[in-house]
Amino acid sequence: MQHFYDGQIRRYLLQTIRVFSNFVVKYGDGTLVQVPVTYGDPDRQAASIIRQNSENKVNSVPRIAVYITDLSLDKDRLSDSSYVGKLHFRERDTQIDPNTGRETYNQAQGRNYTVERLMPTPFKLKMKVDIWASSTEQKLQLLEQMLVLFNPSLELQTTDNYIDWTSLTVLNLNEIRWSSRTVPVGNDSPIDIATLTVDTPI
Repeated sequence: MQHFYDGQIRRYLLQTIRVFSNFVVKYGDGTLVQVPVTYGDPDRQAASIIRQNSENKVNSVPRIAVYITDLSLDKDRLSDSSYVGKLHFRERDTQIDPNTGRETYNQAQGRNYTVERLMPTPFKLKMKVDIWASSTEQKLQLLEQMLVLFNPSLELQTTDNYIDWTSLTVLNLNEIRWSSRTVPVGNDSPIDIATLTVDTPI
């Protein structure tokens, strides 16, 4: 029995996490602090270790969490599943350098290749980005840095393979939820969370 796993959805998730990495907030004393980005639905054992096996461990802010909310078949992009695209490649010939013993390219033609690319099945991956902030000022700083990237989408590259026709995609910003709290806010209000809803065709 054969097993195949290429980590395709994982690559899109990692690319999305990288998009929201390396943002900073400025504290009142002028120090700049980089905001960590985590996967919002971690392994239970790993999450327990991070919390030091204690239920009394308080989540630190500011923080950003990215997690998948939906994966659906994108019927609008369905195409002929039997289609096979062909690419023809011709390498440059190589030779062994007698002085160094290394293989180097020359100007002659080398081997020929034909790569057959099967029509992939299109899906739509939906994710949410939770922005944890301890104050409105922190939230404003993070949102102002993030939202200018989307107009209305951001291009993603999942691989640098030249022949992979699924290597480029976009990250669309669909919805912005300003706050997870309700008004009026009491004394024991939870951490304020702003949520960005994004999707990407995969």
